[in-house]
Amino acid sequence: MPEDIVWEWLDRTGLEHLSLEYSSLETGAEAITASGLVLVQLGPDPLRISYEVELDGGWGFRRARLVVERDGATKPLAVERSADGRWSVDGWSRPDLSACVDIDIMASPFTNTLPIRRLSFEPGRPQAIQVAYIRVPELTVEPSAQDYTLLDVPDAPRRFRYRSLASGFTADLTVDGEGLVLDYPGIWRRRSARG
Repeated sequence: MPEDIVWEWLDRTGLEHLSLEYSSLETGAEAITASGLVLVQLGPDPLRISYEVELDGGWGFRRARLVVERDGATKPLAVERSADGRWSVDGWSRPDLSACVDIDIMASPFTNTLPIRRLSFEPGRPQAIQVAYIRVPELTVEPSAQDYTLLDVPDAPRRFRYRSLASGFTADLTVDGEGLVLDYPGIWRRRSARG
């Protein structure tokens, strides 16, 4: 699996670098840490978003820390999901997120990988999920209904249709054999991967 990936933002000036690290915990459980840096021109000012997402070995979300830097100001965010499904944002309980399993960071194609890796798919059958959607640069968190549909079954690359059930927005994502985005039409395209 690639451990370092770079995506180019197509509809504006920007790049994302992602590093994946796999480890074993003292309990014997597997863990994945994704560290990302997004540099993008949003409006008149450049924006820097750094994040660290911690996942279990099955790509289940545990916690995320994000920092947005813009115009000399820094804004942090901490999101966590406990083993029993309770969510907190910056230490505050968020029962409105209780149906959510994954996160979706608005400014990153990486978080599309979480449901693609975690769920089992049959071609043409949508998988509906609830995610904690993180808006950037505001760093607000809200529940969002989405679905993913496997469009075809070749080994790699594969195509999935992503759909926001609230807005109706859809995109046919091309992913590699590990579920990492190769092409998010009109928005992101992978430029390099090293592993």
